[in-house]
Amino acid sequence: MSSSAFGPSKARLLELSQLSKRIFRESFNPDQVRRGSRVLRAPLKGPVIQDYYMPNNFLKFKYLKKEFPELYLVDAKEQYRLHINQDRRRRGKGAPQKKSEPPAEDKSGKKKK
Repeated sequence: MSSSAFGPSKARLLELSQLSKRIFRESFNPDQVRRGSRVLRAPLKGPVIQDYYMPNNFLKFKYLKKEFPELYLVDAKEQYRLHINQDRRRRGKGAPQKKSEPPAEDKSGKKKK
């Protein structure tokens, strides 16, 4: 029985695989360990996703007001929001008042269930 009847040895196949990977500039991974090279080779998705959403670099009123305080700009939307909040507070629909003093300690010292 000759060794050629059974095919090449495992060491020879491993050597062939290593040479093939070197020629085609692929990573040699005989242990089949996950390395993430396929993910790293893929093109980046960031620019495509970024182009899908509306750009965030357009001017906002808040920045204009901060840059040019001498113009005394008034934000109508903000004024309306503040007016609505005042009306709600007047009717008792606003946020509750915060307590100004710490809670009193119970005399028994036990927690309530």
